[in-house]
Amino acid sequence: MINKRNNTHIKILIERVWSPFVFALFLLLSPLAFAQSTEPNGSLKPLNYENTQTLINNIRANKLDYLLNANKLVHAFKNSEEQNWSELHLQAAALYAELLFRQEEFEALNIHLTKYLNNQQLIKQKDLHLLFLEAQLKYLSQSEKLTQAKELATRLENQIPQLLAKEKIITLRALAYYYTDTDALRKTLSAALTGLELSIKNNDIASQGYFYRKIADAYNYLNDNKKHNDKAIYYAKKAVTTFEKTNDGLFTAKAHWSLGNVFLEISDTKNALVYLNKALQYFKKVNMKKGLAFAQYSIANIQYQQANYTTALTLVKENIELARSANIHDMHLASLILLADIYIKQNRLDDANTVNNDVYSNMDKFSRSIYKAQFLAKRYELKRKLNLTEDAFEAIENKLIYTIKHYEATSESNIKTLQIKFEVKEKEDKILQLEYEKDINKLRATEEHQQKIIWRLSASIAFIIVIVTLFLFYRQALQRKKYRSIAFTDFLTNSLNRRGIMKQAKLILNRQKATIAIIDLDYFKQINDKFGHDIGDLVLIKFAQAAKDALTNADLFGRYGGEEWLFVLNTTDENIIKKLFEKLNFKLAEYCNDIQALPKNEVVTFSAGVAISNNKNNSLDELIKLADLKLYKAKQNGRNQIVID
Repeated sequence: MINKRNNTHIKILIERVWSPFVFALFLLLSPLAFAQSTEPNGSLKPLNYENTQTLINNIRANKLDYLLNANKLVHAFKNSEEQNWSELHLQAAALYAELLFRQEEFEALNIHLTKYLNNQQLIKQKDLHLLFLEAQLKYLSQSEKLTQAKELATRLENQIPQLLAKEKIITLRALAYYYTDTDALRKTLSAALTGLELSIKNNDIASQGYFYRKIADAYNYLNDNKKHNDKAIYYAKKAVTTFEKTNDGLFTAKAHWSLGNVFLEISDTKNALVYLNKALQYFKKVNMKKGLAFAQYSIANIQYQQANYTTALTLVKENIELARSANIHDMHLASLILLADIYIKQNRLDDANTVNNDVYSNMDKFSRSIYKAQFLAKRYELKRKLNLTEDAFEAIENKLIYTIKHYEATSESNIKTLQIKFEVKEKEDKILQLEYEKDINKLRATEEHQQKIIWRLSASIAFIIVIVTLFLFYRQALQRKKYRSIAFTDFLTNSLNRRGIMKQAKLILNRQKATIAIIDLDYFKQINDKFGHDIGDLVLIKFAQAAKDALTNADLFGRYGGEEWLFVLNTTDENIIKKLFEKLNFKLAEYCNDIQALPKNEVVTFSAGVAISNNKNNSLDELIKLADLKLYKAKQNGRNQIVID
């Protein structure tokens, strides 16, 4: 009995002393345990097969966040390779590719993709292979490898009909990303709507959220009218509520950012700040530079709209450095544009002009035509304020080009293009009117000054100055027109010169497919040597006349150099091209018969190399090189012939 009582007392004593000690020991060791859980992958304990499979399934089903569980995923990837669990390792490798993209480790991603995409076992597993191709397409788009990206996108488009529903979802996700990145917003909508329908049928919550956000972004970028704004808000809200059902923090944050920007577009800054700050918190948590740059820019923009210029200036300067160091070109340039806007509000026009010129010199780094057009509109307004009329005129001309490109990618008709052309014409006239008004204002000031001195002579003096000014303005306008014409015209043949035809060819190829031909007059040097350069010049003149008669109104040609000519034909039909050059050959012979000093048996012929543009080959430089090769082949084959690519 005594022993039992003593044992009981001892137990109570131990519990009273030991329990606090254990609790204190737990508090002491907990940080160490936590620290160990976040240590590099090498310190993590090996996972068994079942635990690895569960981890992979949870991440793929978006029950675990990629970035917050990066160590675990990397550990699973390496451990499955070490254990030679080949099928499980390929699953982990596919998720690891997505992780590298989210971590913005693009060079590491490229190495990873190169290693696994040729794996024969992977190619047999269609869904995993498509996950790799999705990561590859996003990488190529992000790295501005546009030709390779386009080729891969075309391959994915072509195989969609043969895929299962889940495989189609992965493919449409990749294409929706690519279409948005390349400004093909109508295609974005089509792919996202189709993908949304499939993901709803397959209960794929994360993909539903992704497609909702892509639809919202497309309508937000289109921004044509109130109807599109309402749709952008609706789908952006759907994206937020859908992603909040998952544990995918990054895509939830991106959905918050998208919705915040939609509210920003309609000037609902209160709601915009709510969602942008939510996005910012996650981006800071995982130190995602791209996300930080986008969110901070939008918040700085709100401060600017609320006239908090000092706060906006601080935020935007920080963002410029962040975006520049991370090579996030769109955000770097957008932040510079916002900086110039703030300077304008602060009446620091010279500073704004310096920043604006910096953006203009790097404008090609913008990913979308609409961004370039919007910037050029701001450049036009700034240059007008600074009375830099030539720069303003150039900005409005370039704005037209990029606005047309945007509507070609987003509009189903050419009506808006015509509207823009009309608006630009009005603005060109307005620039000239502003110049005139500026001169008139100077004259009025002179008139008032003269009235104070000799009021009787003021009216006469003002009238004379007005007449002289208008005359000089008129003469300057004529000279500008004349100099532009001279700059693009070949003096001898009165046709376009090399500079003129190259400029027109680039404009045409930017709008449509066309045919580029290089033509060389056969044995032209012998004509010069036998009959003299005067006769050679006559032959060149007659060739230009024959070309004008043979071509349609939609075709162009110009003297490329010496006896070489560059033709831009508004057709890709080989039969039409051959008939056109047959007509040219006939006309040339007819016109050369009129040259009396040229013997009747001296037949002037030409050789032609022809390159037809297509989806893979639409660059002027590439087409000229190809046409030149075909011309060389025509000469080797005996001249007086046409070789078509």
